[in-house]
Amino acid sequence: MVSHVVSPWECLQRLRGKLIVSCQASEGEPLCSPEHIKALALSALNGGAGGLRLEGEDNIRVLREATQLPIVGLIKSAHVKESERLHKVYITSTFEEALAVARAGADIIALDATNRPRPEPVTLQDFIARIKNELGKPVWADVSTLSEGHAALAAGADVVSTTMYGYTAETRAPADKGPDMQLLANLCNQLTVPVILEGRVWHPEEVSQAFELGAFAVVVGSAITRPQLITKRFTQACPQEG
Repeated sequence: MVSHVVSPWECLQRLRGKLIVSCQASEGEPLCSPEHIKALALSALNGGAGGLRLEGEDNIRVLREATQLPIVGLIKSAHVKESERLHKVYITSTFEEALAVARAGADIIALDATNRPRPEPVTLQDFIARIKNELGKPVWADVSTLSEGHAALAAGADVVSTTMYGYTAETRAPADKGPDMQLLANLCNQLTVPVILEGRVWHPEEVSQAFELGAFAVVVGSAITRPQLITKRFTQACPQEG
């Protein structure tokens, strides 16, 4: 196993100005296995990515053995159906999931910090405090609005990300809508913790713009690691039969 001696908080600082690549595949997709996620992630690192965002214990564990670069880890709850995700928290929603992510080797724990119902009767502040106190890991808060960003900061989050914009009932947006740069700008201007642009980033110029607005780092996922979605963007430009 690769020696891992850099503290999680140092790992967080190593992400400043970097591209973080999210390597994920949903159940039933051809790439949904640790060996495939590992290949995608290592390819992204070869391309210059400064860190990884990974879902699932097995995926985190296999990459922890392969790299010392920062890993942002999460678990998507199997108890929340796809059809319910606009209305329910599903990203690292329990302490048990956070514990599993930490044990697998993640440096930073990502969680859903939106104002939607949570499965455990605990406040966001208490949830974050327990992760930081018991697991010794920085907390990365995925939000969808400016008010949620402020609430995450008040609750003790170490990082705030625009991840959930467009994926809650309040902010729901078409799949082809790009990132909310105004939300990013507002978060960068008003919060005192690192702010990350994540979600709906498809073009290099959006990455450049994010850093100009003050982003600490940028996460890109589908545009790099979801071949079926990348292919679909091209097939939709072809003449349609019938």
